[in-house]
Amino acid sequence: MIFQRQWDESCPRVWAQWEADGRTWAVQDLRPEDDEAAIQMMVEHWLPDEPVCSTSGLLEDPESLACFKRAWKETMAQRMSLACYTEVEGKKTLVGLNVCLVLEKGEQPDLKIEGRAALNAFGVLKYLESKSDPFEQLGLDKALEAFGLVVAREYRGSRLGGRILAAREPLCRSQGIKGTATMFTGPASQKLATNCGFTTISEATWSELADAGLNFPKEDRIVKLMIKKYD
Repeated sequence: MIFQRQWDESCPRVWAQWEADGRTWAVQDLRPEDDEAAIQMMVEHWLPDEPVCSTSGLLEDPESLACFKRAWKETMAQRMSLACYTEVEGKKTLVGLNVCLVLEKGEQPDLKIEGRAALNAFGVLKYLESKSDPFEQLGLDKALEAFGLVVAREYRGSRLGGRILAAREPLCRSQGIKGTATMFTGPASQKLATNCGFTTISEATWSELADAGLNFPKEDRIVKLMIKKYD
């Protein structure tokens, strides 16, 4: 990965903060000391519920699981991931995050994808991008992409996902990045993205993915590649 954020004394920066339910909430840069906890949250709270990964059997494939954990660790090292914390009596708890990375046009993530399930899951994104290039659609040479957005199960229903997704904009603006692109794989995340101003540039049913050689059942469920430009 070519991009590397300058992590200085101003970091981690807070992008949104509010009070609710007798506690303080904040969306900010993921703290480096929380990287391992963040990876564990992705394993326990994202992988079982994310449609593409769960259908691909990623949790049951040790090689693929190790691949995803390694990829998250390498991605977080860019220091562009967002985290949601709640604070009570001075104690911060990580309750959600969005693993993000900056890519440049024509750049392939420097991630070694290994394992049957991991190759199947990443194949979905490659297929959607083959139908419509997000950099061309955005008219940009670099953009913020993502590798999973999760809210811990016990904190779902508090609309934290929308706040995390919205925080991409101030994060991007601080780094001179003018757009973002992400694959959204289920109805809830697609609705959330639409409500946050994302537009669809390509989509495919699971049946279409199966016809393209990927391991998915012949179903009408839809995956979407969506973008948002920060003018």
